Amino acid sequence: MRLFRSVWGQFVIIGLGLFLLDRSLFPEPKPVIGPPNAERVSLQAEALSQLQGAELTEAQVVAIKEREIRDELLFIEALDRGFIEQDQVVQRRLIRNMRFMDPEREVDDPTLLTEAVELRLYLADEVIRRRTVQVMETLIVASRGNPTITEADLQVEYAAQRDNFQVPVRYSFTHVFLRDDASDEKRSKLLARLSDGASPEQAREVGDVFLAGYQFKERSVLEISRQFGDAFAYDFASRAESLGQWVGPVQSIFGSHWVWVDDIAESRVKSFAEVAQDLRRDIRRDLDDQAIQDWVDSTLQQYEVRL
Repeated sequence: MRLFRSVWGQFVIIGLGLFLLDRSLFPEPKPVIGPPNAERVSLQAEALSQLQGAELTEAQVVAIKEREIRDELLFIEALDRGFIEQDQVVQRRLIRNMRFMDPEREVDDPTLLTEAVELRLYLADEVIRRRTVQVMETLIVASRGNPTITEADLQVEYAAQRDNFQVPVRYSFTHVFLRDDASDEKRSKLLARLSDGASPEQAREVGDVFLAGYQFKERSVLEISRQFGDAFAYDFASRAESLGQWVGPVQSIFGSHWVWVDDIAESRVKSFAEVAQDLRRDIRRDLDDQAIQDWVDSTLQQYEVRL
């Protein structure tokens, strides 16, 4: 009670109250992160625009900027944790960069490393930046622990993605090829052999050379199209009805083909056993990505973000 009655006590109480009021009304400013490097954003936007063949939407541009902020945060936080002092790969690169800048200088590695750190060369090295971000991501995932992915989780994911596991009809075939400028005599010899029931090997003796080969195993229509062109792929698929028969001539971007159908594997859905490992890998990757994003979202609360 004497404290409250004394002048000095009242000064202390008033001072403490003003201090707390100041902190509540005028908190310490947060460190600023961003805006992202305009050149990096521009290069990524240009590359994505070319890939999709259209101008980017505002949402896509914002997503690029947010990704840059995310990587910048991971980079900064890794540096604050002494990453440069701990990673030998980064240190060797910094030393190599220093020697490249002055190859005639005779200085030991520790000195060069010290100078590189003092010059903050790591800030301008894209390779070091990428490695730093990747290592920080690994540390975040490792700190989360090993997630449990049950058989039930895999079954649920399999059911959700079942349409993605559709395997298209696949054709195995052998062909005989003739160029468009082949002589009538050569064409007649080939047709005669086919009429006599010649095997694919016998028929090829009077055909032209086809550099991509003659036997093709388990190819989908899309894969056949990539090799021979759309016209060939869809014409062949529409006419290949049974095994052990010739289909042709079928026209391609190269010339004329007579195709012997070896096998037709009907369309099917891959079994759970076939895709279980892929599902487990995909789920784990999604969990890792979510763990990193949760960490980023939480840590960004400590910063003033400028896009």
